[in-house]
Amino acid sequence: MAGLLSALSEATKDLKETQKEEIRYNIFDPVDILKEMEQLEDSQSTNETARARCMASLGALAKKYNREKEDSTEQKLPLQCQQAAYISLNLFPEDDEVLAGAISLLALIAKTPQVRKRNKYQADVYGLDRPLSALKKALQRAKTEEDEAREEILADIQRKGALFMGALVDGDTEFDLAVKIVEEDGLELVLDAANWFRFHEGVANWALWAVFIICYENVRNKIQLVRLGGIITICEQMKNHPGSLEVNRHGIALLFDLLREGNEVDGVKWDPWEVRKVSLGAGLHKVVLHAMTEFSDSMDIVMMGQEMLIGTGYRGDIPQPQNL
Repeated sequence: MAGLLSALSEATKDLKETQKEEIRYNIFDPVDILKEMEQLEDSQSTNETARARCMASLGALAKKYNREKEDSTEQKLPLQCQQAAYISLNLFPEDDEVLAGAISLLALIAKTPQVRKRNKYQADVYGLDRPLSALKKALQRAKTEEDEAREEILADIQRKGALFMGALVDGDTEFDLAVKIVEEDGLELVLDAANWFRFHEGVANWALWAVFIICYENVRNKIQLVRLGGIITICEQMKNHPGSLEVNRHGIALLFDLLREGNEVDGVKWDPWEVRKVSLGAGLHKVVLHAMTEFSDSMDIVMMGQEMLIGTGYRGDIPQPQNL
């Protein structure tokens, strides 16, 4: 009992500390928040006050960015958010709550060109290795975690990690960050997280979305996806979440993109027959038929499914769109 009371007392103290800092930071300008964060980094402080300030700064900057992101005069704010997130990751790389806040903030600003430019050209300070390394270690902790509440927190961190990686690549035509993510083993991480949290719908949904974004129109990344057993992972996620429209939509889109014609690029060997063989072995027909039947009112699922079944030699009855 004494131990429980002591733990509750510490938790209450931590909460009050964080709330106190949140009140301060909500009225601070971003530049003033960042000054305090830089002081923490310079001193390498990792006490409870430093932790509370990291947590509060991440939350306050996220709120400010959401309010001001449409204001063209606030071009510095995304960079200030990025710097605060990296400082937090540097000081508390294995603190789950800080990590969740940092990855959430990075996902929020990921589509900003100046943020992507830093990831590409200032990799010594803002390289993708920092957040991806923290996410990998979080997944390692998840694999030994026995407490269900902590496991749920760790699952949500991987969901946010997939969202971060997908957002960073989505629409990127200038910085080749999809290639960088694969080079830093980010694609492998997303698949590993999906496999470990195989019955967590949120992880499955955003993992498949991120894989699609990372591999779309990038044959080299698709080859790596196949090498990593990605086709099996895609089919298993669809089997594990038969009632989830989004999981099945993303899974169908991924399989369709892998099997369609035109996956060619100079200097890269792409074997469509091998991809077809692996897909059939992973249960392609079963998951596609189920998705088409379960979501028969989804035009994209049904149309892509029809093409895949015809293209892979399916000889049974092919479902037709309903109520469209």
